[in-house]
Amino acid sequence: MKTLFKLVVAVVLLNAVARGAWATWNYYQLRDTAQQLVTFGSRNTSRELQKEILSRASQLQVPLKPEDVKVHRDGARTIAEASYTLPVEFFPNYPYPVTFSFLVDAFSLGGPPPPKDDEP
Repeated sequence: MKTLFKLVVAVVLLNAVARGAWATWNYYQLRDTAQQLVTFGSRNTSRELQKEILSRASQLQVPLKPEDVKVHRDGARTIAEASYTLPVEFFPNYPYPVTFSFLVDAFSLGGPPPPKDDEP
């Protein structure tokens, strides 16, 4: 009986670690994609960069809404911010809301100047 209890505890802990790791892995994938887009997307508008970030979030099954992603330019600097809450089931049938957010920025060095924002 004692061994069975230890086994159940071990399975529950492994489940929690795996689900948390999967959510964190997707967060880092999305953040890295946003960093690459901001760094190498000097010819794209802010809206195009936002759409590409949302597209990647959709591929990763991250619940990111258009209003949760902000991309703007300040001269040669491009900044992208995003925030979302993901319910993670660390224990089966008990979702726990985990909030992820990031801010990435990059400077455009050389080449043509970045396009003007088409935001109001």
